[in-house]
Amino acid sequence: AARHLAELGAKVIVVLTEGQPGTEIAREMFEKLSGTTVKTVDYLETPEIIAPMLSSADFIVDAIYGIGFHGSVPEYLHPLFIVVKSCTATVISLDIPSGVICDTGGIEGKCIRANYTVSFTTLKNAHLLQPGKTYCGQVAVVPVGITAALVNRQPTTLEVTEQNVARTMVKPRKPESNKGSYGRLLCVCGSAGMAGAAVLSAKAAIRCGTGLVNVALPSTIYPIVASQVVEPVYTLLNHLPNGALSGESERNLLAFLSRSTACLIGCGLGKSAASVALVTKLLATAKCPLVIDADGINILAEHIDILKTAKGPVVMTPHPGEMARLLKTNVADVQAHRLEYARSFAAEHHVTLVLKGAGTIAVSPEGKAFLNITGNPGMAKAGSGDVLAGMIASFVAQGVQPLTAAAGCVYLHGMAGDRCAQRLSKCAMLPSDMIEKLPELFLEIER
Repeated sequence: AARHLAELGAKVIVVLTEGQPGTEIAREMFEKLSGTTVKTVDYLETPEIIAPMLSSADFIVDAIYGIGFHGSVPEYLHPLFIVVKSCTATVISLDIPSGVICDTGGIEGKCIRANYTVSFTTLKNAHLLQPGKTYCGQVAVVPVGITAALVNRQPTTLEVTEQNVARTMVKPRKPESNKGSYGRLLCVCGSAGMAGAAVLSAKAAIRCGTGLVNVALPSTIYPIVASQVVEPVYTLLNHLPNGALSGESERNLLAFLSRSTACLIGCGLGKSAASVALVTKLLATAKCPLVIDADGINILAEHIDILKTAKGPVVMTPHPGEMARLLKTNVADVQAHRLEYARSFAAEHHVTLVLKGAGTIAVSPEGKAFLNITGNPGMAKAGSGDVLAGMIASFVAQGVQPLTAAAGCVYLHGMAGDRCAQRLSKCAMLPSDMIEKLPELFLEIER
């Protein structure tokens, strides 16, 4: 690259960060610089002259480390990285910004923040996963002679979710079908002060086509929820003075659970002793798939062994804070290892995991992973997760495989958010607005 740029008339300086090139091909290319106008400088020998050179540059091409980099940048290079950060030059990284871990997008110390990244042949994980994505700037994929056949022979560690995934969920409805053809969903959601979670999750589930939605909630919030969403049937839960469900409430709940094709647990449920007992009972009893969100996850974080009692498939939808509680770590650690932690948790606990946030990841117990690139910061509002949980539970209830339902619904959820942002603004859009955009998206898919 240096030689070709010089031939085009650019004034080029090559900074060697680790002495002379080590590989045969690199040495061959380096030797071709002799006789050209390219100047070479050894950073190890003369580090003091690097800062003035970089400060006067128009462009800095970062080719220190590539896709094989792991760990942290050695300390002797820290001054160089600090100088690059302070420069006004346009920074172009080759394949991946130096210091970013390609497979995970993680950063463990210093790294280059590029304005542009030129990726060879195909996108890499770190171009899509935070925090690495932020440091890549604008990414351009360029061919370098590697054939598609060779690329396709490599195992795919991460797929970007596209509309075709969502399209596989939305099947044509047969003329002779009835509500029983489209699943029975039990939503165990809501508590005093959090009635809205039950409203949003139930509305989202109904909008996504479930044949019958039953919302099981405390009788005290029934008037609020029923006045906002009239399509479900309701199971009213009454509690004894000790916090336990009354015998009649438990019998009614378990009777519908036995006929359900999926169960959503946790949206606005609270973390009381009664909620812990309820989650424990549902996990141990349900034979249908379970979608666990919000306080259902927070309860599991304190009682993770309960998860072992589940008899059917489980989908969990934590945000980074909830994931940190599940793993007994902090949010920064989760965000630095999103794909790695999501995949390991899904495998260890045999669940489909949806790790929410910018670049939501959906992972199966077997390790297949989808990355979502729809959505925007306007969705960062309380209630957005309840909408997503209701959507996923709806399609699982209709018989869609958990990973497909998770990945497809995350995509549609983000698309609905993008439509809302375009028409209402990121500031003013609401989670309930996203539900109202779903029919528009389904019409596009059905066409």
